[in-house]
Amino acid sequence: MKFHILILICSIIISVASAIDHHKPTTFKSTPFINSKDSKFGPLIEGTSVNKAGEVFATSFGNKSSQIAHITPEQTLYHASPRDTTYFNGIRFLPLSKQDEEAGIKNILLATNLIEEEITKIMEMDDGTTKQETFCKDDSFIKPNDLTLSKSTGRIYISGQNYSTTTKIGDGGLWLCQPDGKAMQLLKLERTNGVELSPDENFLYVSEGANRNSDFAISNKIWKFKVDHVTGFVSQKELFVDFEKLDGTQTWEIDGIRTDIEGNLYVTRYFGQKIVTFSPNKKVLFEIDLSFKNPTNLEFAGKNGKTLFIVGKCPDDETKGCVDKFENDIPGRAFTYLNAH
Repeated sequence: MKFHILILICSIIISVASAIDHHKPTTFKSTPFINSKDSKFGPLIEGTSVNKAGEVFATSFGNKSSQIAHITPEQTLYHASPRDTTYFNGIRFLPLSKQDEEAGIKNILLATNLIEEEITKIMEMDDGTTKQETFCKDDSFIKPNDLTLSKSTGRIYISGQNYSTTTKIGDGGLWLCQPDGKAMQLLKLERTNGVELSPDENFLYVSEGANRNSDFAISNKIWKFKVDHVTGFVSQKELFVDFEKLDGTQTWEIDGIRTDIEGNLYVTRYFGQKIVTFSPNKKVLFEIDLSFKNPTNLEFAGKNGKTLFIVGKCPDDETKGCVDKFENDIPGRAFTYLNAH
């Protein structure tokens, strides 16, 4: 009898182990693209973004958060703010209108300006020079962190966070900037960071972190909201993922998030050395292991918009910013959006 019970117990253990292994997501590995030896970026590298040509950009060039630079086709300065107090964090390129092109504008990007608490507009002219001005600013802004753009309305959604060891509602939130630069706060939350629209722009994803007497978060979640295309307001708050319940990694911060054209969501896990990819119905599709521990942001770029570039602090030299890349089979939303105009 004891033998049969032992066989039964072993069978149950094997079945459970098989079930766990069966549901474990596929893991891929990224490829180092810029390492500490050749990097010209600082450890606060952020704001991975793409223009219509598929070129990639990031902040903290020359270890200055007031400078934005190319990652591809080569590491070169793109724009330097005339003010040392400027702290660029998130970046997004805008599609150009016919009027913009006739005015000699080659590219327009918007950047969250964390210390000066504004959204900054940077225009690259056909002669290669750049111009900087304030696009939108509001007294309710709290350290603007990241942003996402609506292709159909020209609206901008902005996250922000007042980081502290004990956070509360109101230390972050969600803001809306209209195309004319008028801004308003839509939501009050704890620390918000990653923000992204679905490809059809019916839904908005916003990350929220919380701290309680610790530098490490006690909670990291992503919320999903319904977007009203007429007003730009959001409603129907729905929990998309709670990392504590998913895999117990609530202390790993959610940083930049991006969608591809099929609506899959790619999430950086700061401290976790990985990207986690979700389907629109909340299923974990696969994970990407990185060469560095602290990824801050990511974006699809390249000729076809299918190469995912991820940035973060270098593991072997914490004075430098590194870049990894991953070849995907689906293009990103931002690249596709820019090339649809």
